[in-house]
Amino acid sequence: MSSLLSLSSITPRSWQGYAALVLLAGALLLWPLVDAAPGYGVGTAALIFLLLLLAIGADNFPPAIGVVLLFLGAHGAAWLLLAGITGNEGTARASFYLLLAAAWLLAWRCVTVLSALRPASRWAATALRLIIPAIFGAWILIIWEAVTRGAGIPFILLPPPSAIGVRIANSLPVLAADVRQTIFKA
Repeated sequence: MSSLLSLSSITPRSWQGYAALVLLAGALLLWPLVDAAPGYGVGTAALIFLLLLLAIGADNFPPAIGVVLLFLGAHGAAWLLLAGITGNEGTARASFYLLLAAAWLLAWRCVTVLSALRPASRWAATALRLIIPAIFGAWILIIWEAVTRGAGIPFILLPPPSAIGVRIANSLPVLAADVRQTIFKA
C-alpha cells in the first residue's frame, strides 16, 4: 500500500487534528447533513470528508505544504458546506455542525502553524501578520453564515453576512453620496 494512502499518513499530531477526526466520525454516525431533499449529493459529501481528512493529515508534511493543505481543506470544506445549505435553510442536522466544527478546528490549526513560522523576509512577515487575523475574521463570518442559514434564523432577527454584504453592495451609490456630503462637503 502506498504511504500516501496508509492510515499513518492521516494520523494527526495536534489536538485540533484529533478533535477534528472525532468530529468527522460523529458526523458519519449522525448522517445525513440536512433533513431536506435532495440535500448534499454523495460526491459533495465525499469531497467534504476528503478535504477534511487531507487537512488532518497536513501535520505529516513540512510546515509550508502543511499550511496550504490545512487552509485548502478547512476552507474548501466550509465553502462546500455553505454552498450545499443554499435552498435548504433551516434543515441542517447535527452532522452539518460537526463538520463545520471540524473545519473550524483545522483552520485554527492552520493559524497555529502560521504563527509558528518565522519568515526571513520583511514582506513575508508583514503578509503573515495580515493573513492570520484575516483567517480569524473570515471564520467569524463563516460560522455566523452557517449557523444563521443552517438553523433557519429569520433574516429580521439575525441576517447572515452574505445578506448584509448584498444590501451594502446594492446601496453603494447612496452610501457614496452620503460620504461625499458628510465628509467632503461639510
